[in-house]
Amino acid sequence: MTDKFVKILATLLLSLALMSCGDTDRPLPELMFVTQPTVSPIATLAHAWELTVSTSLFTAVQASLDDGMGHAYTITFGRQQRNHVLTLLGMYPNRTYTVNVTAATLDGINLDAPTPLQITTPPLPANFPVINLLAGDPALMEPGYTLMDTGRKDDSASFIVILDDAAEVVWYFQTGSLSETERIASGRFLSIDEGSGLIRFIDERGEVTDSLHSAQSHPATGASVPVDVAEFHDDVVKHNLLARYFTSIRDSSRTVDNYPLDENDPIMTGTVNVVDEPIIEIDLSGNIINRWDFLDMLKPTRIGYDGTSGLPAAADWAHVNSVFYDVLDDNLIVSLKNQDAVVNFDHGTGTLNWILGTPANWQGFEQFLLTPDGGPFAWPYHQHAVELTNDNIVLFDNGNRRASPFTGEPIVAADANSSRAVEYAIDTSTMMISQVWEWGLAQSGLSLYSPFAGDADRLPGGNTLITFGGLCEEGGVPSENLAVCRSSARVIEVDTTTNATVFDISIDDADPMSSGYIVNRSERIGSLYSEVTISITVP
Repeated sequence: MTDKFVKILATLLLSLALMSCGDTDRPLPELMFVTQPTVSPIATLAHAWELTVSTSLFTAVQASLDDGMGHAYTITFGRQQRNHVLTLLGMYPNRTYTVNVTAATLDGINLDAPTPLQITTPPLPANFPVINLLAGDPALMEPGYTLMDTGRKDDSASFIVILDDAAEVVWYFQTGSLSETERIASGRFLSIDEGSGLIRFIDERGEVTDSLHSAQSHPATGASVPVDVAEFHDDVVKHNLLARYFTSIRDSSRTVDNYPLDENDPIMTGTVNVVDEPIIEIDLSGNIINRWDFLDMLKPTRIGYDGTSGLPAAADWAHVNSVFYDVLDDNLIVSLKNQDAVVNFDHGTGTLNWILGTPANWQGFEQFLLTPDGGPFAWPYHQHAVELTNDNIVLFDNGNRRASPFTGEPIVAADANSSRAVEYAIDTSTMMISQVWEWGLAQSGLSLYSPFAGDADRLPGGNTLITFGGLCEEGGVPSENLAVCRSSARVIEVDTTTNATVFDISIDDADPMSSGYIVNRSERIGSLYSEVTISITVP
C-alpha cells in the first residue's frame, strides 16, 4: 500500500468520523401538527364524518369517540402518512360525541391534539323502522355488524342499514326501493335496487363507485352503464374469480301453449304470455357474457301455487329470487320461488344437473329430481336465499301452502303455517338428499310465518343468521294476502349446534296505519371499514 493511498484513506476516515460527530449534535425531527384536526359531515351518509389532519412526520392516527352516555370507542387508522383524510364511522344517531385525536410515529412518538373536537349526529328519519333488541349475547354471537335491507311494503321508504351487537344503528343508506345488498371481497357493498333499475357498488362513505342500469326499462342514473335487458330482478352476486356478475332479469316476451289458467283445475289451459327470469352474466362495461333461460331448461307448463299470478297480462311462472355461483364445480344454483324449486346447472354448457323440490308435476324431468334418504325430511316451498355451505345447501323455507297444484294435497293455511331455515346434503352420485338441520317452530317454539322475503346465512363461526323478512298479518292474524296485510320482520341468530337463540331483533313501523316494514336479506359483516388497517376497539 503506498504512502499516498494511506494518507487518502486516513483523511476519508477522519471526515466520516467528523460527520458522525456532527449527527449526534443535530436535533431529531419534531412531531407536530402542521394543520390541526378538523371534522366535517360527509354529504352521502348521515352518520359519517370526515377527519382531516396533517403532521410533520409520517404518522398513524387514532380517534377516540365518547358520547357521554355510555358509547365510547377508538378507531385506529393504521396507515402511516403525513396528510390524513379519514372517515369516522360507528356513531349512534342523535348524539354529541367528543373526539380526541392522537398521531403516532412508527418509533413510538405520540402527539395528542390539544383541543377535543365535537360531532353532533342527526336523528334518524321520521319514517325509519323501529328496531328493538329482544335478546342478545355478544359473547355467543358471531363478531361484527348486522347488515340488512329494509323498507316499507308500499315502497315509500327504503334503507340499507348496519347495526352493532346492541342493535343500534351505526350506518344507513337511503335507497329508491327495497334492495338486496351484500359485501364483496373488495369491501364495497354490491346492491340491486329494482325500483331504480340499478346495480350499484357503494363504499363505506355511501358513495356510488360503479353502477349499471337495465336500459330497456330505466334511464341512466348519474354515470350508470346501460345493460340491454328489460329489468333487473331480486339478486346479484359476483363471480368468485372474474370481474363478472350474475343477476336475474324479467322477460315477458315469451308465449306458452297449454299453460294452466286455474291452479285448482288442470283442465283449464290456454296460450299466454309467461314471465321468464333468465340469469345473465355481465361485466362492468354492460356486456352480457352469458344468458340462461329457464323456459328452455325446465317444463314451461309446470306451475307451483302463484304461477298464474299476473294473468291475463303475463304469468309469473318462475319468480327467481336468488342465484349462487359454485366456483369449485363451475355451477349455478338458482331459486325459482313460484316453482317451489332450486335448480343446479352447468355454467359452461347450461346443462341441468338437479332439481331440489317437491316431485309433483315434474313429468319428463324425473332423472333430475332428488330423492329423500328416508330420514326426517320436508321439502321447501317458495324458498329464498339459497347458498352453498361446506357442500350443503342452506336456504330460507318460507313454506307457502306446503302443497302443489293438481295433487289433492291439503293446503296449510297461513295461521297454521311457519317458516324455517333448513340445510340439506346432496349426494349427486345417487341423487339422494337428506335434511341435516332445520330451525323453525319445532326448535324455537316461535310460530314465525313469512310468506315472502327471507334469508338464512351460515356464519363463519358456525352460527346461522335467519331473516323472517315478511311477517304478514291482518288484524293480528297471519295472512298471505300480501296486498293488504301489514308486515314486520325478525332477524334471529342461532347456535346451529344447540339451536339456542343468541341474537333476536324485531323490525316494525312506528306508524300503526302504515303497510309496515320488510327485511329482504341480512348478513353479518366483520367491520364497518373495507381497509384491514382500520380497526374499532371498545374499552
